[in-house]
Amino acid sequence: DAKGVFSCLLTSLCGLDGNGNAMVESMGIQKGSYVMGIVSDVGEVHVPVEAKDDKNSGDNDENNDEGRIALSGEEEYTILQYRLKSSGFVGLPVLNNEKGEEHNDSSATPNKTALDIWKNEMRGSAVAGFQLAMRYGPLCEEPVRGVMVILESVEIALQQRNSHHNHQSQQDNEDGGRTQREATYSSAKHLSGGMVVAALRSGIRCASLTRPARLMEGHLRLTLHSSLTGLGSLYTVLSKRRGKVLTDDMVEGTDLLLITATIPQAESFRLTPELLRQSSGEVTAPELIFDHWEVLEEDPFWIPTTLEEREDFGEILMNGDLSTGIENNALKYIRMVRGRKGLLVDSSRTVIAAEKQRTLKR
Repeated sequence: DAKGVFSCLLTSLCGLDGNGNAMVESMGIQKGSYVMGIVSDVGEVHVPVEAKDDKNSGDNDENNDEGRIALSGEEEYTILQYRLKSSGFVGLPVLNNEKGEEHNDSSATPNKTALDIWKNEMRGSAVAGFQLAMRYGPLCEEPVRGVMVILESVEIALQQRNSHHNHQSQQDNEDGGRTQREATYSSAKHLSGGMVVAALRSGIRCASLTRPARLMEGHLRLTLHSSLTGLGSLYTVLSKRRGKVLTDDMVEGTDLLLITATIPQAESFRLTPELLRQSSGEVTAPELIFDHWEVLEEDPFWIPTTLEEREDFGEILMNGDLSTGIENNALKYIRMVRGRKGLLVDSSRTVIAAEKQRTLKR
């Protein structure tokens, strides 16, 4: 029911910010069934790669040793994927492979060590990485709204260490001490907080781009007075700037109209000089106050692909998403913000060897 789903989400909630973003970890991570410790000699876990062509099989035969090393942890990865598909978000308790009972013993195992590392060392840094990813979004380094990040599973590379314990017993007094070797596990590489924060931030930002992204733009409420002769030019300027007229009421005792409209904040710059110039002074200076946020329903990565779209919106000028062939307001705003912040913009040209003197041909 809805109450049970809500209580489950509250239990698994890791981080929450003021813009409606949340990060939750699956119940399997809390129970330990979705946390895997992988004993690796190279300090890395298995990452699935796409199948390569048969043409490159000859080159791969020369690197068989490297390929075997890269596949360390493939079995644990397969087990995690099976548990995620069969149990979903809720997860199951950790079970012994032989008896099928819950695994509650105190012996050191890779999975138990990985769970301790996640809870004590990595979980706080993961929340910080989530907060940074939500504060600086992937499009133009602006805050993100209404995103929920789900951590499904955790894999940690471990290395095995043998510890020696000397146990003295009454039966072994004549033989002296008895040495027992017990396997312990630790992180294969030093996991600092900055590494976890950077990894979570990059992963969340890359995952955000796999879903449809839209811009949230602020709208201003515009209030002004206009005569009947300046009404036509006023509507022309507002429609060009994507403004919407809400009310146009007559002021009692005068021939003026009280106009109330909304206009995007990005289109409000240099609005007053244009209104006065187009209406020849028949419109008063507008009063602008913040009104609301609204989603800009334009895909910034849209590219005309079909024949009909190319006929209507034009051909792609360059490969990739450098030019959409249409006046895309969302893409225009992204380029403006990134250019103002000094970030990389795809439409800008990189100057090579700018200090060299060039002679232009006539």
